[in-house]
Amino acid sequence: MRSCKNSSSNPKFLKARNDYAVEMGKFNLMFHNQNDLYTFSYDTSLSTCERNSHIIYPDESNEKEIEVLGCCNGLVLLRHIDLMDDTWLSYVIIILWNPTTNECKRLPNPPTGKQVKDRNYVEYGLGYDEQIKDFKVVHLTQAFYGRWSACEVHVYTLKENSWTRVDSIPIDGICYPRITDMGRWPVNGGFHWIAQLERSNFLHGIFLLRFEFETEDLDAVPLPAFDENAMVCLCVLGGSICCFCSGTEVIDVWELKYNGVEEESWTKLFTIELREHFWQVSSYMPLQFLKNGKILFGLVLADRCLHIVVYDPNYVTFETIKVHDESLRGFAFSTSVYEESLFSLGTGTYLGKVQWEASHEED
Repeated sequence: MRSCKNSSSNPKFLKARNDYAVEMGKFNLMFHNQNDLYTFSYDTSLSTCERNSHIIYPDESNEKEIEVLGCCNGLVLLRHIDLMDDTWLSYVIIILWNPTTNECKRLPNPPTGKQVKDRNYVEYGLGYDEQIKDFKVVHLTQAFYGRWSACEVHVYTLKENSWTRVDSIPIDGICYPRITDMGRWPVNGGFHWIAQLERSNFLHGIFLLRFEFETEDLDAVPLPAFDENAMVCLCVLGGSICCFCSGTEVIDVWELKYNGVEEESWTKLFTIELREHFWQVSSYMPLQFLKNGKILFGLVLADRCLHIVVYDPNYVTFETIKVHDESLRGFAFSTSVYEESLFSLGTGTYLGKVQWEASHEED
């Protein structure tokens, strides 16, 4: 019993177990629309994609929404927001969730200070600090003080169940485009956002913003030269952070390569003519490199359904594996791969409507 308990609380052991499953061609998918969360299991050897679970929070007013804010070592960070609240701060519930076991943990609200109404940027990220062997959540906000603004960062650690403030963040102003669910994976110990920065040593523009979980430092990397009118999005493929230009006809995917301690460069991985294959594409998301060299995609087409397809770059062909036949309010941006894990949060609490309705004064 003790060995089983230790294994369920050892992320390194559980990640090795999951990596083996991925190597064997088995992994899990998750997507959500406004108040629904769906999980699927995918098996490359059988070319099957079967639904595991469906979790819904009924909200007849359509004024509240569940967001996926990150995946790491089998845990998923969720936030319930009030769409009628422009700041998304006066009503917020943050939950760590294990979709494999359905166990969850309600997080205490991050500090907001006295300038709650004067914040126009709120972001989160989930990662694992190998140095202290613990999960961390980073909370990033931009606060306005009269005529100037500053970036505030707070970090939550799971074992301590508390937030601490990180000082000396050298960024003055931030705003950000929509972040895809597949862009919300930590890579090489860091979490990434695409953000428009105002910073003394950078010209104003769009950059890749990285938070390092061990050092709790924040830094920025220039992006590839995209069309200035295009929406640039993030995804994680093959353990690397990638970005692509969000259009509906052609997709270019670029990978960030780390060539040294302080050197980074972008390499184009592939280009796909979406319109040539599917005519009308509402949104798309690269999901996973497969062992046979093919690539798994999520696509929302003109029928408003989510299509799980496999792309073969050698023969330039697509194979449809699964069509989710319920109409979506969201996009393929809300589709992601997640790791299967038996990691226990130690709460004995399982995700359901009561967790979303809990008073946000509780911890």
